[in-house]
Amino acid sequence: MAQLEWTRLCERAAVPDGMIVRDVGAWSERKLHFWHKYIQLTTTAMSANAAWSSLVYVDLFAGPGICRVRGGNRLIAGSPLIAAYADKRFSRILLVERDPETARALENRMSASPAVDRFRVFLGDCNQCIDDVVAEIPPGTLTLAFIDPEGLDANFTTIEQLAKNRRVDLLVLFADAYDVVRNVEKYSELPESKLDATLGPGSGWREEWAALVNRDGRSVRELFSNIYVRQLKNKLGYKTCATMQIDGPSGPLYRLIYASKHEKGLEFWNKCVKNDIGGQGSLF
Repeated sequence: MAQLEWTRLCERAAVPDGMIVRDVGAWSERKLHFWHKYIQLTTTAMSANAAWSSLVYVDLFAGPGICRVRGGNRLIAGSPLIAAYADKRFSRILLVERDPETARALENRMSASPAVDRFRVFLGDCNQCIDDVVAEIPPGTLTLAFIDPEGLDANFTTIEQLAKNRRVDLLVLFADAYDVVRNVEKYSELPESKLDATLGPGSGWREEWAALVNRDGRSVRELFSNIYVRQLKNKLGYKTCATMQIDGPSGPLYRLIYASKHEKGLEFWNKCVKNDIGGQGSLF
């Protein structure tokens, strides 16, 4: 059923229009498929909950709205259009994109979507314009936030600003394999590195890195993802977190980190990742 819903969404939303698309690997479709299921489940459940006045969607690295899977011409819905075409509507969809051409394509596609009257595209770096984004989140809302950078590009303080005094469920791409593992030695020599900005103040990562005896890829990935989860819990008040390793053809690429301030959120997420995109049971 979930696979059929995903296929139908892509047929409706990912229509060739001559504008820029984002080329992605097949593993990105897994990520977007899981996120689609989570949005469908959460918005359906929360829209019937009188305790929440509205539902808000935030995407800090939005992209053009349509992706093309490498190795062919198949188009799939990007994260903004997943939100725009959700069966249960968001009251606001707030999207950040720093590339002007990509932002224009996103703006056009959102304007042609069911969310035409409910979205805003912010042109710029999310770390610079996060105050403008959060100013548009009304009090008393549940916010679903998708944070999907290409590397260590989402500052912890940015996520803190987003989640401060708000109920915000997060799905974060944590680039443990293709950024941290490759560059940790370089980052350790810089007093204010991208790794410092990503993990946030008081992470203590340098001390834990210095004490790590086994520095194979798996141990390094686990160390830094555990530090990140600890920061979410200790600094931002997240009660439940879950991690999922995403692999490419040659091995691990990155980790998805889900976080919620309510146990029900984790229950929903675990239900969504129980079966993979083809319907088979997930290994994670």
